[in-house]
Amino acid sequence: MDTQIRVLKLGGSLIEECRAIIRCLCDYAAENNLTLLIIPGGGPFAMTVRNLAGRVSDETAHWMAVLAMHQYGLFIADTTASLNNNISLIESLDDLPDEGVSILLPYKILRADDCLPHSWDVTSDTIAAFITHKLGDKGFIKLTDVDGILDAEGRVMSEVSIEAAMKMRKRGTATCIDNALPAFLLRYRMYCIIVNGRYPHRVRAVLEGKCSSTCCTRLG
Repeated sequence: MDTQIRVLKLGGSLIEECRAIIRCLCDYAAENNLTLLIIPGGGPFAMTVRNLAGRVSDETAHWMAVLAMHQYGLFIADTTASLNNNISLIESLDDLPDEGVSILLPYKILRADDCLPHSWDVTSDTIAAFITHKLGDKGFIKLTDVDGILDAEGRVMSEVSIEAAMKMRKRGTATCIDNALPAFLLRYRMYCIIVNGRYPHRVRAVLEGKCSSTCCTRLG
């Protein structure tokens, strides 16, 4: 069986649960001969940069926020070091191992291919889509602390078109994704699956392609 690569963005909102999540992903990767690539969010490290708004330029804030992803990635690696699993920290997609879980520190990749806007519209969501696109894949999984995108009654929507997400953004409706992600997905005909990382069985179901039978939102 050939090794397959899947990209998952691990949100900073799950910083307290990241150890349990990585353990689950390591087990799943080993069971299914998968390479799972983790794109860390910014979490509290990015919030420190946000709190400096107005004191640094957008250019500087952008790269500081990217480095905040590095800090979260290093935190995840340190927190999970005792799991004794094959967890790699990488800074190049060329270094992606043939199996197991890897955590990407994206600064060098983004510096080498600096095509994303330098604004707070672009966060780790769009960066995860960007990395997925560079790998030649069409979709990634966003692990966060909410169940998905909600409708006006507060119910989880199992599917949301990119056009609908863009309309929600224009109305100012919260969608748990960054502002730039829908346009990026539309441009490259990609999709994103949003799932609550606090529920390992939901994450496994999404990895197995069973989105219709679990609580999540497919965007795109």
